[in-house]
Amino acid sequence: MGANLYSVDENNIDINIINKTAELLKNGGLLVFPTETVYGIGADAFNARAVKSLYEKKQRPLDKPLLMHISGIDMAEEVGVLDNTARELIKRFSPGPLTLVVKKKPAVPSVAVSGGETVGLRFPSNKIFLEISKAFGKPIAATSANLSGFKSAVSATELDAVKSVADIIIDGGSCIFGLESTIVSLVGERPKILRVGSFPKEKIEEVLGKCE
Repeated sequence: MGANLYSVDENNIDINIINKTAELLKNGGLLVFPTETVYGIGADAFNARAVKSLYEKKQRPLDKPLLMHISGIDMAEEVGVLDNTARELIKRFSPGPLTLVVKKKPAVPSVAVSGGETVGLRFPSNKIFLEISKAFGKPIAATSANLSGFKSAVSATELDAVKSVADIIIDGGSCIFGLESTIVSLVGERPKILRVGSFPKEKIEEVLGKCE
């Protein structure tokens, strides 16, 4: 059985569809949603069974942690330990295509972070995602909407591989950037850029200084 597909206009969002996605997540389902970078597939971050199902169905190695997709600093506080540097970056650059790695809080299921002590905080700016996040009210543990090892989807036409994985797919059109978020770690002696993506390294260094 394939996923239910709903088309949503970012400039005219159908709240009934948004409510369906929130209900799905609350019931442990898997959702494909658009962001400004690439499409994501995610589950309730606090539901370990749903998170494990995401790993299994996507064929994602368990040693690759998921990112917490969130819509505000209050939600970030639920899963991560924020220092002044993290708060400044969030204040200046979120929502947007930047992921911050910080120490995790105990509420985060171990499976979602591959048994580690850190968590990645992702603040998508896509209006559809923001409405989903608001309706659901909790972090969504997610990764790119593809099968592990394959190219990330940047439009709904590229989501065939996950139609049998997800329960609902939200078609929000083409992603603005088409490239994954930039990931910067704030854990350790010095900040470190783990992946250069859609967010410019130069802007990060305006706050952090020169990064590795």
